[in-house]
Amino acid sequence: MTIQTVKIQEHGYQVNGNMGVPNDPANRHYQMILDWINDGNTPEGADIIEPDYVALRTGPEGYAPTGEQLGMIADGIQAAHVAEVKAKFPKTITGGVTIGEVPQELLDAAADKLFAQQLAAYKTAAARLEQYIVADGRPELTEMQPTGEQVFNEETGEMEDVLHEVVVQTAIEPVEPTVEQTVYSDDIDAEPTIETVANPLIVTDEAEREAAQAVVDGTPDAVKEA
Repeated sequence: MTIQTVKIQEHGYQVNGNMGVPNDPANRHYQMILDWINDGNTPEGADIIEPDYVALRTGPEGYAPTGEQLGMIADGIQAAHVAEVKAKFPKTITGGVTIGEVPQELLDAAADKLFAQQLAAYKTAAARLEQYIVADGRPELTEMQPTGEQVFNEETGEMEDVLHEVVVQTAIEPVEPTVEQTVYSDDIDAEPTIETVANPLIVTDEAEREAAQAVVDGTPDAVKEA
């Protein structure tokens, strides 16, 4: 589904003018709305119906109930009450429909999702850049680690760990910068030729590293700090 429009409803969202989507993070269409917002789109707020003067005069803040007005008539104040309500809600109030604000919680949910996506992409890209460069290979690394045994040091008068050298990173030789490949002509009578090309392993490695670096460079500082 391609989202064109999103309008806020009382309990959810109307997508493309005809599809109802609940306000439920577990709903996949709700998640699509968040992605749509993160792509730079803006939902339309809910319709707010403004009552006209008739609805206001007969509403809770308008004319008093009939029983009360009968008492007002007896007290001689009913006419003043009616005049007061009419002045409060003049006929110039014609009502209509206005567009409300987009709920901040929806915008926050979209921002949180984008942040999480950027963070995951940054971690993946950073891990990719930490891998060795195929064209350079990598050296063997060793470190001294305790064997679990101890011996007595007469100079210090203390027991000390017995250490031994352990390989913590195996060496990987660099790949050849170029390889030869057989090229076949469209002419079935022509003999195949051999040409030298850049090693595909290096080409792929460089492309992946370039893409990963672009992700790292494009990640907001707030995400990197997280």
